[in-house]
Amino acid sequence: MKIKSFASALIGLTLCSACGIKKYTSTMTSLTTTEVKNVVYSEKEIEQDIDYFIKSVEEVSPFPYMKTDSGSIQSLALAKKKKGNRTGKELYLDFMELAAAYNVGHIYTFPPEQMLDEAIRNGDRFFPVFLKLNHGKWEILGIMSNALPDDFVGNEVKKINGIPVDDIIKKFLPLFDDEREQTIGASMPFLVWAADMKSPFSVEIVNKNTGVASVVAVEGSNDLAKYRNKRQDDGQEKLDDFITFEIRDKDTGYINAKSFYFAQSKTVSKAFTKKLDSYFNELQEKRISNLIIDLRENGGGSGFPAESILQRIANKPYQQSGGSTMRVSAQFRDFIADLPWVLRMFVKSGPMKDYDKHPVGTNIESETKPTMPKKAKNKFSGQVYVLIGPGTHSAAMMMANAVEDFDLGILVGEPTVSIPRELSNGLPMKTPNARISFIVPATLFTRANGDATNYQPVKPDVVVETTAEDIKNSQDPVMQYVVGKITNEKRERK
Repeated sequence: MKIKSFASALIGLTLCSACGIKKYTSTMTSLTTTEVKNVVYSEKEIEQDIDYFIKSVEEVSPFPYMKTDSGSIQSLALAKKKKGNRTGKELYLDFMELAAAYNVGHIYTFPPEQMLDEAIRNGDRFFPVFLKLNHGKWEILGIMSNALPDDFVGNEVKKINGIPVDDIIKKFLPLFDDEREQTIGASMPFLVWAADMKSPFSVEIVNKNTGVASVVAVEGSNDLAKYRNKRQDDGQEKLDDFITFEIRDKDTGYINAKSFYFAQSKTVSKAFTKKLDSYFNELQEKRISNLIIDLRENGGGSGFPAESILQRIANKPYQQSGGSTMRVSAQFRDFIADLPWVLRMFVKSGPMKDYDKHPVGTNIESETKPTMPKKAKNKFSGQVYVLIGPGTHSAAMMMANAVEDFDLGILVGEPTVSIPRELSNGLPMKTPNARISFIVPATLFTRANGDATNYQPVKPDVVVETTAEDIKNSQDPVMQYVVGKITNEKRERK
């Protein structure tokens, strides 16, 4: 994967609307499934795959070297080619490093799900601990399969199987872009497996309360379902898997938008639209005056759920992007041509309506201006709080940026890692030999207010940090702040 985390990878296909068609879903599943096997690939096969990858990035993306240079990419690619024959596991890590070298959020590989399935069938067990960097220490953030007592959360991990964690991290740093500190600790199950470290694991842990270090034997886990990128078939997925709607008390509504990656599911998309209408009607009927929208775990997906929500909370002109630069490529043309008729017509009547009029290699530039939201009977007119953090990416990050730049609510939490001046609108592709699936962004978006010189992340109006200790104690200081603020304002009004 990219990896954003061991749990997920982003697609960010902004061309996808609420349409969900079986052929399209099947095609997307195929394109986004890495098929690399842990067999030996020849030097010639590897060279062809690397050349295919770099050529695809250069031809599809308008600014692939905005955070690096072509010379360094070519030098890295040459070094990878010269390594000779190698196994699929090593080759996949090489492609992770190549993708990360661009340092662009939407250039990444999809996880080797089939190889992981094979590893599980062969009896491999994965390191069951997730880490978070806290003031120079790698602390336990989460634990799988009850491998350790819950009170170990927050303790520092010094060594795994006798190897310092810092050395393990250092080995894999090149596989991550600038978001590495936020994501690498969450990828430890995959990384420890990739390093061929075996279960049971001998883990040196420093107790957070006493400062005493001890070595603990930890059994590995093969229960990775919660942390995999695999998707259920359409029909099995439910709206609640992605987003939930609540009335928390008689004065506060809560939308927990965990993911916007459901646009390709017709069932979920219909349920979302229906629920959104009924929910905002309920907010209006019950005269709810506060609404909390939680984007902290939202890795993105399609822009249509974000826009649907914004339309109901905005009472002034806004937009999610101030403009874009789109590259015309033969690859994207082929992708569009292979879409089902309904989706193809949607694409060609919308943001890509003039796409075929331009020669391959053209950068189509566009600027947009803020517009008033559509009129709706069930608009929300109260105070909106939007919760954000390092896990707010892609479409969710762009939604938060619209809130930030046009003052549509109060942002609370921690800054995002990804930035609104981002390459997105990803095209899924696959190397010809090892069949490694990857994403290439075809469009560079400008932040919501149109400032193309601003490369800052989305910043909260109120900074509230969440620590590993908070997680261990099931504390949510961000939510506590917002609820406390709402409670105090009620008291003041009385």
